[in-house]
Amino acid sequence: MLSSEPIFHPRQMLLILMMLLFALPTVAPAARPAAAAQTASIEELWIDMRIGPPIIPLFNEAARSDDIARVDHPSQVDQLAGIDAGRKMVIFKSVEETEQLLADMADEIDIVGYNLEHGQTTPAAEKEDPVRSIQRMRELADEHGLQLAFGPDHDFALSHGVEMAPFVDIFVLQIQRQQTNPATVESFIVPLVPQLREANPDLEVSVQVRTEGDVEGIVELLDSLKAHLDGISILTSPDTVDVAWELVAALRPYVTIPSQGGERTALYILLALLAVGLLGAFFLRRRRTAS
Repeated sequence: MLSSEPIFHPRQMLLILMMLLFALPTVAPAARPAAAAQTASIEELWIDMRIGPPIIPLFNEAARSDDIARVDHPSQVDQLAGIDAGRKMVIFKSVEETEQLLADMADEIDIVGYNLEHGQTTPAAEKEDPVRSIQRMRELADEHGLQLAFGPDHDFALSHGVEMAPFVDIFVLQIQRQQTNPATVESFIVPLVPQLREANPDLEVSVQVRTEGDVEGIVELLDSLKAHLDGISILTSPDTVDVAWELVAALRPYVTIPSQGGERTALYILLALLAVGLLGAFFLRRRRTAS
């Protein structure tokens, strides 16, 4: 004859739930990987990320000491005050702008960035003599003890990149417009990077992608290029913060996507409620037994 008694006593059930509760994984980040001599994984590459108020918490959670928080205009330098890890960079659009503004913020940053492009933001004189322009930027960076990062557009990278590489510390290759065309990106990156490194053996190279489209596809592209890279530059926007979180979490597995954290919190709450319910049932059973 089957017993009418429950298989588990309420006290036993409570103990089991408490064990499950403490067995759940915590959200503490895993140990952050040290830099490796050879790039075996894209997780080893440093990250350079354009920040803004929605991105600052993501960068602070993800950043290692070699990562870079950047703002794309000197007027945004105050945003870097919210960064508590990694290196800090401000992008300048011209030599003249750098000459005027760098001295006032040099103590707040580690890297001065320079964008040389064929568009209207770059003065005509700098486009006409790009090598002299980068030499002047090197002089300004050295005056303030800063590193120099250089992000030319595609055409300048091909036409003058090798000549300019000896004057910079970090060379950012812009591939964001073609990041959905791996063959086009590969034909640009693979032949050029060895030439840049031959011109400057100490050069660090990154590619810039933007937080748009399929994250899995972006990660696959970066993985295919990792042997040629030291870092990954991420162009974020206020409209794609969720994509930024997903991409960085793919590059840094210890980063928790906010929705995942919410699900884990909900599970904790559910187990806690079950534990309270069982505890109440246990005391109610004891009261009935005593009466």
